[in-house]
Amino acid sequence: MLKEGNPVYLERDDPSGGRVLRPGSVAAITQDRCTIRFENSELSIKIGDECLIYYHEFQKFVQRRVRAEEQSETGPLLRVVMKFIGDAVSADTRQQYRVSAINAGLTATFNAEEDCTIQEISNSGLGFVSDRKYSIGQILNVTLHFEVEDYDGQMVIEWARQLDGDRTQYGLRGLFDAKGSDMLRIGLMRFTRAVHRQNLQRVSGAA
Repeated sequence: MLKEGNPVYLERDDPSGGRVLRPGSVAAITQDRCTIRFENSELSIKIGDECLIYYHEFQKFVQRRVRAEEQSETGPLLRVVMKFIGDAVSADTRQQYRVSAINAGLTATFNAEEDCTIQEISNSGLGFVSDRKYSIGQILNVTLHFEVEDYDGQMVIEWARQLDGDRTQYGLRGLFDAKGSDMLRIGLMRFTRAVHRQNLQRVSGAA
C-alpha cells in the first residue's frame, strides 16, 4: 500500500520507442489520488496523460495506471496529482526498463572514447551522450567502470537522437552471446542496482 514518502517510478517513452522509469516520491495520498514529486521539473507530462507508476507493495514490484490531473512547480521539484484508474498488478519485467542515471556519476568507455557519463541504464542496455558520430547497428567495445572494477563486453547501437550542437544521444543493447558477455551482464546489473539505490535515497529525502 502506498504511503507518503514512498518511492515510485513513472513510466515514460524514450527515443527508441522503449520505456524509461523516472524516479519520484509520494508527497500526499488519498483513497483515489496521490501527489508525486519529481526532482526533474523538465519531466514531460501533460494534464490528462494516462501512464503507469511502479512501486513496491508487500515486497512485490507492482504497476498501476494513473491519470495526471494537476501539476505545479516548486523550485527544482515538479508535483503531479495522479488519479488512480486501475488496480495495482505485478510488474515482474522491471529489469527490462531503463532508469534515469543522469545524477549517478557512472561512466564507461566506448571504443576509445573514455569517461562517458551514463544517462540511462537497465540490465540489458544503456544510454549515453557523445559528440562523436556512431552509426545505428555499429558494435562498440564497452568497458563499464564501477567503483574499483571494470566490466568489458560489446554493445550494439539501437538508436540515435541528435541534440543541440554536435552532441548525440545513443541507446545501446548488450550483446550477451559475445566474448566477455558474462562480465558485461554483471556490470550492467551492478550499475542498475546502484542507480536504483541512489534514486530511492534521493527522492525519499526530497523536501
